[in-house]
Amino acid sequence: MIRAAIVLALVAGISFAARSFLPADATITGSGAAFAFGFLLIAAMQTGHIFHDLRLPHLTGFILCGALFGPEVLRLITPSMLGDLTLVKKVAVGLIALNAGCELNFARLRPKIRSIGLVSIFGLLTEFILLFGLFAFVLGRIEFTADMTSAQRLAVALICSTVLCALSPAVVMGILKETRATGPLSEMCLSIVVLADLAVVVAFSFTESVAHAVFPATASGAGQSSIFGALAVHIFGSIATGIGVGLVAALYIRRVGQRIGLFVFAVLFVVAEIGGALHLDPLLVGLSAGLFLENISPVSGHEVIHETEVAAMPTFAVFFAVVGAEVHLHAFFSVAPYAAAAALTRAAGIFVGARFGARVAKVEPAVAARVPFGMFPQAGVAIGLANLVASSFKPWGQGAATLILGTIVINEMIGPVLFRMALARAGEIGKKREGSLLDLPSHAPTPEADVEAT
Repeated sequence: MIRAAIVLALVAGISFAARSFLPADATITGSGAAFAFGFLLIAAMQTGHIFHDLRLPHLTGFILCGALFGPEVLRLITPSMLGDLTLVKKVAVGLIALNAGCELNFARLRPKIRSIGLVSIFGLLTEFILLFGLFAFVLGRIEFTADMTSAQRLAVALICSTVLCALSPAVVMGILKETRATGPLSEMCLSIVVLADLAVVVAFSFTESVAHAVFPATASGAGQSSIFGALAVHIFGSIATGIGVGLVAALYIRRVGQRIGLFVFAVLFVVAEIGGALHLDPLLVGLSAGLFLENISPVSGHEVIHETEVAAMPTFAVFFAVVGAEVHLHAFFSVAPYAAAAALTRAAGIFVGARFGARVAKVEPAVAARVPFGMFPQAGVAIGLANLVASSFKPWGQGAATLILGTIVINEMIGPVLFRMALARAGEIGKKREGSLLDLPSHAPTPEADVEAT
């Protein structure tokens, strides 16, 4: 831990010194993004080693590293740099989703589909009901809803509750990767968060249409067409593209079979580049590709995971560091009491609903007691939906997004810690034997190994 802290301090000091030579009014783009990428990669990996020795999830360290050096605190990473790293985030999301899809084998999960479905349904419904009740009660006391009618406040409560129902496949996958955990709890949690997030994305499209009907001035001509046109393009277009990507990858692996990891990254880069113009979601594209590879193609999904595993931990480090750098800490403090109440309400809803669903499904008691902890974390999908609320519903959207993001900050910090503790108590940490040099085993690798890996 001491060596990692020294390396982190040296890298940060050199980076600040390099920035000090710039004119005060200089705007950094282009090469600034390369600087930000390299710095976040090294700094986040060292922070991960420190958190490993503290027996805390590396992902929490990655997020805190990004928040510390981001625009809100030390300002080493600027907003323009984060904007240029959007493409990197999309590639990382695609890789995370691809690996998650490759882990889900429908034939193996078939006996558990009923259990997974019941836990997901009861967990999400209870979470939504409690959150909706909370927001319906407190929104009249928040400034950005002061001039709204009761129907409009209920529409805002509907939007906020739906977004905060989102879980985090990225966090769950990251924790499973870093701990090399496998077993009934790991498998059920990964399946639940993937399927639940798909349901939340679809549900948000419907609630968005309801909100546009209540706030017609914010619809901008979208109206009811968004529920069919945009939903079809965003969801079904992304799934179809993902199946196409999986087919191309399967053909390449079977016919060429060389440098598979590099080819996968190249394909994900292309998807991320064109995804914005075609309204494709990299999460759905990667997930669909992984599911196709594992369940339909002759290629094993674990073959793809093995080939991309070397880059997995650096990818997680950069992705979650960028997520941390994008956290609006000042906005969080302005809504902290309401965000804390929403986080506690969400946790209570998940815990009660998931436990009840597990009891109905007759899930093994040891798994049923711990599965809610895999549903606590939040990250990519929830943040993306919050940003969509801010841009789609003006002028109140920014206030709602601030409240949502404040809640997400709490879930980002605490959720991974609780999930890692649940995996440890279930005895599933370290059970997955195949690993890469960058997966951290019982002891953290040296900081020099990270620099060489970059």
